[in-house]
Amino acid sequence: MNIPRIVIAGAQSGVGKTTISIGIMSALKEANLRVQAFKVGPDYIDPSYHRVATGRPSENLDSWMVPKDQIIELFTRAARGVDLAVIEGVMGLYDGISGLDETGSTAQIAEILRCPVILVIDAHDVARTAAAIVLGYKKFDENVNIAGVILNRVTGETHAVWCKEAIESTTKIPVVGWFPVNKEIELPERHLGLIPTPEKEAFNAVYPKIRNFFRNRINLNMIVGIAKSAGEILEVRHPIYPSRKRSKSVAIGLAFDEAFNFYYQSNINLLEAYGAEVKRFSPIHDKELPADVGGLYIGGGFPEMLPKELEANKHLRGVIKKAAEEGMPIYAECAGLMYLTDSITDFNGNSYDMVGVLNGKTLMTQKTLVTYSLAEATRDTLLCRAGSQLKGHEFHNSVITDIPSDAEFAYVMKMGEGVKDKKDGWMQYNVLASYMHIHFAQNPKIVKNFIADCKKHKF
Repeated sequence: MNIPRIVIAGAQSGVGKTTISIGIMSALKEANLRVQAFKVGPDYIDPSYHRVATGRPSENLDSWMVPKDQIIELFTRAARGVDLAVIEGVMGLYDGISGLDETGSTAQIAEILRCPVILVIDAHDVARTAAAIVLGYKKFDENVNIAGVILNRVTGETHAVWCKEAIESTTKIPVVGWFPVNKEIELPERHLGLIPTPEKEAFNAVYPKIRNFFRNRINLNMIVGIAKSAGEILEVRHPIYPSRKRSKSVAIGLAFDEAFNFYYQSNINLLEAYGAEVKRFSPIHDKELPADVGGLYIGGGFPEMLPKELEANKHLRGVIKKAAEEGMPIYAECAGLMYLTDSITDFNGNSYDMVGVLNGKTLMTQKTLVTYSLAEATRDTLLCRAGSQLKGHEFHNSVITDIPSDAEFAYVMKMGEGVKDKKDGWMQYNVLASYMHIHFAQNPKIVKNFIADCKKHKF
């Protein structure tokens, strides 16, 4: 399969990858091209910006959590029928899970997918030195095809010309765009990064400015040409999706609103492919769960920013607690874990009642934990069996306090911190709640087990 595709990679974090990526996506879409977006690494927020720019759900590609064949399959399924795919990288081009190899890096994804790279550099404080930077990235791993450069934060046209001439004469890599400093197009942020697009006000104000700013500052024809230079993608030997989409066998409620919107699109796609009907509900706005659900999936998000609204929906909190007590399978990640505890205390010290299925208290802190995680299951759960290993990541500013001494945990953390004492996967009734977020594409048994448990409860 030959899908035109590019990776937008940064020389380091903070060079403007996301803003530039959505600017390019928007320009391509305005040129009447069907664009599929992807994000390298464990990120939920950037893909929500991609969706606005392309009109299509964005997919995550993480080469540490998900094996190579599954990476290829996720890419080819999502990009089927589009004109061009744009993959936004993570951190610096060669940054991954360690300093010793490329695992988890943007470079590794580019190699797996045989994808040309457009490198974004911050040129604000350099001129001819920009060529040395690009040459270093080119020589560091010659298996990575750096096919274009974008200059960000240049001081003006003369500065851009100096950098462009130096780079192109030294490296033979074309400069396909340059952008001056523009604070009006900076994306809104908070403690865990960008503000998700479901909180519409922050992004709605800046997105039209981004779209207009990028329209005339990139060589779109050159970018499309680079994308079309990508070679054939290797064939998948061990597909994770079923050969045929299964008929609907059970409904699963998915919490989705301003407070809960951190989901890998592939997790939802895989649930549907294996026979689940995914029904969205809002812990803020809905008074009841969707009809006839056999289980719940409460993902990540920012409940700490909307605790008053969550507390106000007392009726739904009671409905969820009763469902848990009656044995409904409930899988909760991070924000979902927080929501299921007795309360959330926000950054200002104000406490708000939550569901109360898990008898602990969530406390927001100023310390941010960001880490990949590896869990070994010590008992059977609604996702896996004892002895299984799960790869994931943690990303939060909270801790759980006042945990009962007899609380039961399903995971021992080989990497990551978990909820308490290197343990994660808090179990109560048929609830599994963890700080660890996981990508279902790492093993289809995760999806099959969850659906089977939901069917067992429902029928």
